[in-house]
Amino acid sequence: MDQSPTITQQQLEIRPCLTADDLLLWKYRGTSDRLVVCFSGVGDRPSELPTYNFAQSASNFGRDSVLFVVDPKRTWLNGAGLIEKLVQQIHAFKREIHAKSVCMLGHSMGGFAALVMPYFTPVKVAIGFSPQFSVHPDVAGDDHRWMEYREKIENFRIRSMADFIVPETVYQVFHGRHYRERPQRDRFPFQDNLQHHIFPNTVHNVPSRLKQHNLLETVISLCFQDKKRELRKALRPLRAYRRNAKDNPILGPNKMVTHDKV
Repeated sequence: MDQSPTITQQQLEIRPCLTADDLLLWKYRGTSDRLVVCFSGVGDRPSELPTYNFAQSASNFGRDSVLFVVDPKRTWLNGAGLIEKLVQQIHAFKREIHAKSVCMLGHSMGGFAALVMPYFTPVKVAIGFSPQFSVHPDVAGDDHRWMEYREKIENFRIRSMADFIVPETVYQVFHGRHYRERPQRDRFPFQDNLQHHIFPNTVHNVPSRLKQHNLLETVISLCFQDKKRELRKALRPLRAYRRNAKDNPILGPNKMVTHDKV
């Protein structure tokens, strides 16, 4: 039987381990054999660097080790050499703590990164809360959010997350039903290993909605354990439903283009 939480977020010893112009990392060492890589979003203010988040829930109240990741230039993993640098850091921390499995988690830009990275390093489960499908103008140019950051991306290595889905990973994706989410939400593909949950009365604030119902930690834990039936049951108070082609059909690219993976 699982034990009750024994640690609060304030008690977690989260230490900075890398400070670079293009990558900020903190790490927390837990007691389990799971490593969680937790990606931050763009932050609240353009003038301030984002910091780590989901500390308590990502660490499972201190049990799991966590590598907290910030992309300070808000590149959606498109920074030159950023992915390779991050993979190196993940592998090093995994060896250090003798982790047997890696899971990933993030919100918005962080959710996008969490869903893309399994292409570059083995991941058991990846969770994306309100993630972007793409920030490329030819793919999701009809989404005008975050343009102060998107317009600064000169070279797109990652045009859409769909190009980087791998069969070995279970993807758990959560979006609000609000129309503002449509340019990202409805471009996600339908795949057997991608569970796509839609929340009524929700925009881009999926984590906040889960917190309101005291479900954030529960949902993350159930996803990482790949307990799909228990997850559906836990989401019932929010009237969440699985995305389907009738209610949320696939939205095509903003501009039809052909491209290869890099």
